[in-house]
Amino acid sequence: MTNVLNLQNSNAEDQTAVLMRIKAKLDAKEVTSAQLAREISSSPATVSQILNGKYQADATAIVTKLAKWLTRNEEKKSSPVVNPGFVMTTTAKQIMDDMTYAQISESIVVIYGASGVGKSEALREYKRNNNNVWHVTASPSRSSLTECLYELAMELDMEQAPRRKGPLSRVIRKRLMGTEGLIVIDEADHLDYPTLEELRILQEETGVGMVLVGNNRVYTQLTGGRRNEDFARLFSRIAKKRGIHKTKVADVKAIGDAWNVSGDKERALMQKISERPGGLRLLTKTLKLAAMFCKGELITEKALRAAFNELENND
Repeated sequence: MTNVLNLQNSNAEDQTAVLMRIKAKLDAKEVTSAQLAREISSSPATVSQILNGKYQADATAIVTKLAKWLTRNEEKKSSPVVNPGFVMTTTAKQIMDDMTYAQISESIVVIYGASGVGKSEALREYKRNNNNVWHVTASPSRSSLTECLYELAMELDMEQAPRRKGPLSRVIRKRLMGTEGLIVIDEADHLDYPTLEELRILQEETGVGMVLVGNNRVYTQLTGGRRNEDFARLFSRIAKKRGIHKTKVADVKAIGDAWNVSGDKERALMQKISERPGGLRLLTKTLKLAAMFCKGELITEKALRAAFNELENND
C-alpha cells in the first residue's frame, strides 16, 4: 500500500492505521462512502481508490483529511450537543464589569442600546453569582413611582410592605442601609422623571449601587432635548455609561464555541442571524431549535437554516 499511496514525507504506518479505521466505520455502516466524501470535500471515487489501494497520485492530503474526520467523529460521540446555558461573551463581561463597578463604588451606571445583545442575560447571571443584588424589571404597569417601589420591595422580600409611596420609600430605605448591595432596574426606559428621581435619592441615601438598563430611550431621557435643570441634576449623578448598539462578532464566536458549532458555513450563517432584529436572542432561539432537529449531533448549516426559517415564518 505504501507504494500505491505514494506516502511521501509521512509515517506510512500512521496513515495505514487511519485507512483501516475508516474501513471499519464503513463496514459498520456508521457512515456511507458518499457521506464521508462530502464531509471531507472529496469525490467518492477518490475515497474508494485510496481505500482500495488504487490511487496513483500522492494521497497524503486526502488521508490527512480522513484523519481529521476521524477526530471530529469521535468528538461528536463524546460531546453531544447540549444547551450550554449562559455564555460569557465580550458584551456580557463588559456589562458585568460595569455592575461590579456600580456595586463597589456605590454609584449609578446606565447601560443602554439595542435589543437582543445579551443585556438581560448578563444581569441575571451577575445576580446569580453575587450577594445582595436586587433585579426588577419595569413595565407599563410598573412604571409609576408607587408601583416601581413596590416591585423593589417584593424583590427585597418585604411581603408586608405598605402600598403608599411615602411609607413605602421609608421602609425600603431602612432595609437597604448598610447592605452594600446593588439595585438593577431593567427596561428602565419605561420610568418617568419622578420615579427616576426617587431612585436617585434612594441610592444616595443608602449607599447602594444602582444600574439602569434599557434601550436608547433610557439615555435620551437623561440627556437629549429634555436636559433641563432637573434632568441635569440626575444626569450628573451617573458615574458610568455603556452604549451597546450592535452584536459583536466576538460574541457570536463565543456562542458558537459554547454550542460546539465550528464549521465556516455554520459560523457565517450564525453571524447573519445575529445581525437581524433580536440579535443574540434570536440566534440562541435558533440554536435551540436546530439542536432539537439534530437530536444530539453537531448542529449543521442545514439545521440552522431550517430552524431560522421556522422561527421567522409562522405559516
